[in-house]
Amino acid sequence: MIIKSESNEKYKYLNKLKKKKYRKKFNSFIVESIKIVEQIPEDFECEFVFVNEDMKDYKTDFKKIVFSNKLFDKLSLLENPEGVSALLKIKKEKEISSDKILLLDHMQDPGNLGTIIRSAEAFSFKDIILVNNCVDLYNEKTIRASMGSIFRLNFLELDIDDLKNFKDYKLILADMNGKSVDHYKSCDKIILAIGNEANGISKSLKDLSNDFVSIKMDGKIESLNAAIAASILMNNFSQSG
Repeated sequence: MIIKSESNEKYKYLNKLKKKKYRKKFNSFIVESIKIVEQIPEDFECEFVFVNEDMKDYKTDFKKIVFSNKLFDKLSLLENPEGVSALLKIKKEKEISSDKILLLDHMQDPGNLGTIIRSAEAFSFKDIILVNNCVDLYNEKTIRASMGSIFRLNFLELDIDDLKNFKDYKLILADMNGKSVDHYKSCDKIILAIGNEANGISKSLKDLSNDFVSIKMDGKIESLNAAIAASILMNNFSQSG
């Protein structure tokens, strides 16, 4: 059966999930594109895959629903949708399990967040803490930029005060006036904090630590894109461990 009516309950439900408040309310999110759908791991609950008419013969082990091309395009946030998406349940948070944690402070650009998530997996930062109202983790742009890494890492949304419970970790804040990574090589457990794209680390976070790390740069460059800076620092710390 091909769903063609906007009054269809599944269509209306999926359409709501474009907004953060409904993703949070229903504890569900949508992923788009064949490459990402085919990376859905076993520990994620997939309610169903949904496709357009052109992709009605798409093979999947999950339950499949077919929408008309017109309705599918209305559900998609992509300029040129591939015709394959999936509805997933948000996975429960797990306890921190690694010695190197990434902390993101009021990160607002979904593309930056997704890129950082991808780099975090590459450099073995398996736990990511989000504080101070970061952009929605399940924003479509974030998911796409993560290239599937969002499925394989652990995310915790915490309050600043919660960080006081991580007494075994050294909280290190990324700042252009900080010390080199070499200064922190001897630290067994670290939390590397990356600040907001425009304003850097928040005062509430600076009140918790006097440890700052920077990236050595040449030329007249004053700063780097947050995702690039985070990737470089994570790479440096992964090599120092």
